[in-house]
Amino acid sequence: MASPVVEKIIHSCETLGGFELGGIKLEDAEPALLNVSEFDLDTHVAMQPAAIAYYGSLKRQALRRLTSQQRQYERWEKKRYADAKASLGAGTGKSTLADIDARYVIDNDAGIEKWETDIEKAQLEFDTLDVWFEAWRQKGFSIREYAGIEEAERFNSNPSISGKKSQEQKSSPQPEVGIQRIRRIIHERKLAEGERKG
Repeated sequence: MASPVVEKIIHSCETLGGFELGGIKLEDAEPALLNVSEFDLDTHVAMQPAAIAYYGSLKRQALRRLTSQQRQYERWEKKRYADAKASLGAGTGKSTLADIDARYVIDNDAGIEKWETDIEKAQLEFDTLDVWFEAWRQKGFSIREYAGIEEAERFNSNPSISGKKSQEQKSSPQPEVGIQRIRRIIHERKLAEGERKG
């Protein structure tokens, strides 16, 4: 049995699904939650630890379910295999492994199919949560980059910090800053990810 502290942490992780960003809850798993160009940076920063804890907890639960199902299937399979071996060996005792395998499949076809379906569903659940959790980890890197750009922008736009610009600097084309640069970076990453997947 888990300690009282662990029980409280488990409860906290479960309730984090109600944490909201722009009116969207973590448990809604909307793609907009991952887009750092939507909503303000402070909101994303505030949500990030909650999202990592919540989705990380769900991912671990899914892994435990998958592992448990695989272990249960292995035990079930061994018992059925022993039954198949016993049913063939009762007469002659000269059954081959191929004979035993065939008898196991014939006698347990529906059960094997059900176990395979259940394990595939559990694997899909884990894989999906794993991908979603990894996306949130990557979002953490994007937030740091976004914050760095925003800080640099504030520094460069404050005359008392950066110094007065010369007339030549004022008339030259303005560099790409702020949200425009972030959107370009995100767009380039999406294109690169699409090329890797395609």
